Amino acid sequence: MSKFDKESLQNLQDLCKIKLNEKEIGKFAEDLKKIIDYVEQLNEVDTKNIETCNYILMDFQKNVFREDEVKNTLDKNRFLENAPDQIASMIKVPQILSKK
Repeated sequence: MSKFDKESLQNLQDLCKIKLNEKEIGKFAEDLKKIIDYVEQLNEVDTKNIETCNYILMDFQKNVFREDEVKNTLDKNRFLENAPDQIASMIKVPQILSKK
């Protein structure tokens, strides 16, 4: 069983730059103690003959991108018909950067 007390929690609050009230401290300490106890329980499992694994599911190693296909694009004028505002055959958007 791990030693996790209010002093450890205070140190954790300082490191994480969070402030907990007394009610939150009790609940937080209890939850963290359970997590630490569970991790310690996992550390008891013998993993000497187990290979490391980068992916849990082999399907994640597949390329999920589709093949590139050449398709017809919209005509520029037809595309600009949908634009709320235009300037010099381009879509005009609100300014987002200030001039300093």
